[in-house]
Amino acid sequence: MLTLPRVHVGQMIGLLEVLEDFKGRVDVAKVADDLILELDDLLPAVEAAELLGFLKVESGDLILTEEGRQFLAKGASSRKKFLNEHVMKLSAFKAIVDFLKSHKNHEVTREELLEFLRKEMSDEDAESAIPWIVEWGRYSLILHYDSNNGKLRVLRTPK
Repeated sequence: MLTLPRVHVGQMIGLLEVLEDFKGRVDVAKVADDLILELDDLLPAVEAAELLGFLKVESGDLILTEEGRQFLAKGASSRKKFLNEHVMKLSAFKAIVDFLKSHKNHEVTREELLEFLRKEMSDEDAESAIPWIVEWGRYSLILHYDSNNGKLRVLRTPK
């Protein structure tokens, strides 16, 4: 099973910034109340940040990790590089990048990626995963997506 962040990068960053405002620890329900969000709307950002190791959840509290603090302390371009390293630690992204690297020019069509994903998840999950792969891959400077021809290509990965 390929586990991917399924929230906009900016929403996860916003959650981390709010958590920092609360000195790095706060009840998740308090954050939802302050942001005027339903808890269910906040959970994808919590899951993404937890998946990347930027926060942890204990007894209903969100706790900013040292990795999360380091991420927030960086400027915009440094955040992308830092995120690149963390996204590439996710087995799902490693598998996707390895799949792309196994093709000529490290590039595949959207349909080829969809076929690869369908081996690991349902058709519906595979279809819905592609926009998240593109967003997180682009933001973290791992992937390039050409919307004109629908091709996805590996840009670079940490050494």
